[in-house]
Amino acid sequence: MRAEILCVGSELLLGQIIDTNAAYIATQLARAGIDLHRKQVVGDNLERIVDCIRGALSRSDTLVITGGLGPTTDDLTREAIATALGVPLEHQPDLEVGLRDFFAQRGITPGDTIMRQAYLPAGASAIPNTNGTAPGVQAETAEGRLVFAVPGVPKEMRAMIDLSVVPALLERMEGERSVIVSRVLRAYGVGESALAEPIEDILTTAENPTVAPLIYGNTEVHLRLTAKASSEGEAKQLLDGMEARIRARVGEHIFGIDDQTLGSVVLQKLREKGLSLGVAESLTGGMIDSLLTDIPGASQVFMGGVVAYTPDVKTAVLGVPAELIATEGVVNAATAAAMAEGVRRVTKAHIGLSTTGEAGPKPNTDAPVGTVFIGLCNGEKTETVQREFFGDRDIVRRRSSMAALDVLRRYLDSI
Repeated sequence: MRAEILCVGSELLLGQIIDTNAAYIATQLARAGIDLHRKQVVGDNLERIVDCIRGALSRSDTLVITGGLGPTTDDLTREAIATALGVPLEHQPDLEVGLRDFFAQRGITPGDTIMRQAYLPAGASAIPNTNGTAPGVQAETAEGRLVFAVPGVPKEMRAMIDLSVVPALLERMEGERSVIVSRVLRAYGVGESALAEPIEDILTTAENPTVAPLIYGNTEVHLRLTAKASSEGEAKQLLDGMEARIRARVGEHIFGIDDQTLGSVVLQKLREKGLSLGVAESLTGGMIDSLLTDIPGASQVFMGGVVAYTPDVKTAVLGVPAELIATEGVVNAATAAAMAEGVRRVTKAHIGLSTTGEAGPKPNTDAPVGTVFIGLCNGEKTETVQREFFGDRDIVRRRSSMAALDVLRRYLDSI
């Protein structure tokens, strides 16, 4: 079954609110095994809404509309559906009774504006609204194509999608139902093109599962795997096979799947190996600590962190030699190494991790903006790596934090 989503509301076009409804609807349709082919956003204009509805029904089996079901004059979805289907709006006495009872229980006498919600396109049925007043709409064309309309209020929308829309679609698909399952492989330390090149043949030829790369949050590259099968178990087997093929080629860059973060992955690896961590941060200013402590249970392996922003704190707390700072400055490999060794000693951790660098926007040292040194000390040896990042101050700091965690991840994978 092919489906489309139409989001109605000028506030969406103007960017005044973020559309979360379409994402929810798309997720629920995918779980039901329905192929979503298109999503559109249209403003509060009757002619344009009608055009979108007619276009969707000319291409797809099902259209799910969200928004425009309220009582005001700019709520045009009911009228648009009726116009697109070539039928009039008809008064529904049972809906009016329900509306009057709803407001009577609250001591309110509803006006004519509210009663606009008691009309439906001829031949359509109402979708119950357990969280509000505006009923949804379920209609069908002469060709057997389905139209659903649900309110734009997220709580009302979710209830209708879960309790009415998806069950109706599953009933329609009985005997031909399939499921769609996705998995996201999360990579760091490699660009989108560099990650895609070794698996180009997979990207261009894979049909089930499909594989699509995308950049996420200026720091990660994701590979979304999507499989369609007759059961969830079969779909997961397809995903497992494709994931194994991809990991065989670019596995060193993949740190996790789905909701796993670098922070959560690093903490899990530390637990598995019985190791603890201390972190010293200069340019990242506590971002690494935050990425770790956002994860419940971090205290099992994360001993603590030191934000050593000034040279004096680097020397007094971490033991970075004052003469080193005086002669070499703070943005260099030697300082990163001394910081990692110092925080390991101060926190009594197995591993010390450090960052020092130039975040900008204007350089405070001789190092170019975006220069970062990362140190890692395990008690037996200390290693440092240098990275160069482009972007504003926030991007440099975020990428530096992620890079430090990735250095730690790769080290843990190597032992």
